[in-house]
Amino acid sequence: MLRFIEKGFLYGLILGGTLGFFVIPYKEVQSVGDAVTETTYLKLIDFIIHLIRFSVVIAVLGAVIGFFLYRKESLE
Repeated sequence: MLRFIEKGFLYGLILGGTLGFFVIPYKEVQSVGDAVTETTYLKLIDFIIHLIRFSVVIAVLGAVIGFFLYRKESLE
């Protein structure tokens, strides 16, 4: 059982980390006036903290899915 949960957590962590690069915004673009935009970038540490948080949430979901897959397999 523990192996299913560990694998689900690990795969979820890897998937969450790679998916986080595409989902988490690293800049904010605001329109200031007539055709003038202002771009503000996140600090690297702020981006990394958001990325880690997103990865851990996906990893926990992967562990839950691994647990339910183990229960389904053990009932058969």
